[in-house]
Amino acid sequence: MTVVDVMPAGDVPPGTMVRVEVEGQPICLANVDGTFHAVHDTCTHGMASLSAGWLDADMDRVECPRHGAYFRLSDGAALTPPATASLPVYPVEVRDGRVLIDPVPNIPHPFDTP
Repeated sequence: MTVVDVMPAGDVPPGTMVRVEVEGQPICLANVDGTFHAVHDTCTHGMASLSAGWLDADMDRVECPRHGAYFRLSDGAALTPPATASLPVYPVEVRDGRVLIDPVPNIPHPFDTP
């Protein structure tokens, strides 16, 4: 696994999320009680930036700011309409206080496929 160093882990306190780019891909990086999750930042329904939405850390999910769809951060699953397609998930780890993200997601984003 090749990883990209994106930022200090301390820059994303528990209960927060930020948008980062890894090899041109927008990624929503969330810290849920000290566990980092990385999913594609673009909603699979309305093309909104999920990092501009709301993090529900207690439920391991992010809410899209455009139409209110929820996605589970741990596996990218679309939990509520209007979204039906899952988000790509990127492997993430913290090493020596730095957040590292693998640029290869588990699935392609639906908008990236022909």
